[in-house]
Amino acid sequence: MAALDPPGRTRRPSGGRPAVRRLTALVLVVGVSAALPPVSGSAARAPQKPEKDVKKQYAQLKKRAEALSKEYRGELVSLEEAKKAAEGAGADADRAARDYEAARAGVARLASSTYMSGRLDMIPMVTAGEPRAAIRDATVIEHLSRDRGRRVQSLEELNRRAARSRSTAQAKLDAVEREIKDLEGQRTRVKKLLAKYKPDETKTKAPASSGHPDGASGSKSTIIGNSMTARMRTALLAIDGRFGPFPAIGCARPGDPQDHGSGRACDFMESSGGAMPSASAQAHGDQVAQYVISNASRLGIKYVIWKQRIYDMRGSGGWRQMEDRGGITANHYDHVHVSVL
Repeated sequence: MAALDPPGRTRRPSGGRPAVRRLTALVLVVGVSAALPPVSGSAARAPQKPEKDVKKQYAQLKKRAEALSKEYRGELVSLEEAKKAAEGAGADADRAARDYEAARAGVARLASSTYMSGRLDMIPMVTAGEPRAAIRDATVIEHLSRDRGRRVQSLEELNRRAARSRSTAQAKLDAVEREIKDLEGQRTRVKKLLAKYKPDETKTKAPASSGHPDGASGSKSTIIGNSMTARMRTALLAIDGRFGPFPAIGCARPGDPQDHGSGRACDFMESSGGAMPSASAQAHGDQVAQYVISNASRLGIKYVIWKQRIYDMRGSGGWRQMEDRGGITANHYDHVHVSVL
């Protein structure tokens, strides 16, 4: 077999190959470890302000929000929207962090396994007496190198996503805190408002043949769910008398846990079938919403929702943007929602 070796070349002892493989694999382990993005939020980052304990912060804010809901006669919509958004962002941040850690551990295991098994052998590319083995090893190395690059890129993207999710969760939580502080700052005024407008209950419904004694009559518009409190009836007739007829007005919704279920809310439709209202209908809705706001004290209005914004009379004033609920009707683009105290 010695005659098959090229002249002047000393054969490499076969026992050296495992050691070379392990040494080469060790180089890859070090390379992979160096390429892995550091764990976000770990000591690997440069010193900076410590991150807030998001879960603890949320628990504290939730208690304050629940107390406000009871004190301010329920359904603090903008606050509830902010809480849901913070919960969702927090859950997404947790998922992103878990995905990142799982992927990072997978790459580390791959590198460690490569080192322990000594599967890589870069030396044969230069010194092997068998060209086919050298080609085979070179192909494997190239494949693993590309695979490692893809994995590291994926890790980097997961790391960025986790950081973005954490940042979003914190921003949403900060919005909840601002909302709570604003509402808490209005206590004196809200107490006077609630004292002026005592709770107003719907009456017991009469048999279907005789209609609802607590509904509205003499309206220009068709009323769906014609059952409401006296205060809501007064507001409905004032709005409909000035701006009607509407395509429809939707009021009572049995089973609704909020104001539609208790007869304290009506939707003044500007279009039907879930379609976006025309430009003129949107302008009409703007006028309706402004009228309700301008006459809130006289009519006992709690809040107005229109075009994915809410104006709550218990807050410090002004329109506030709401979270995207995913549709024209859900985002109140086709109707003006009016709730009374």
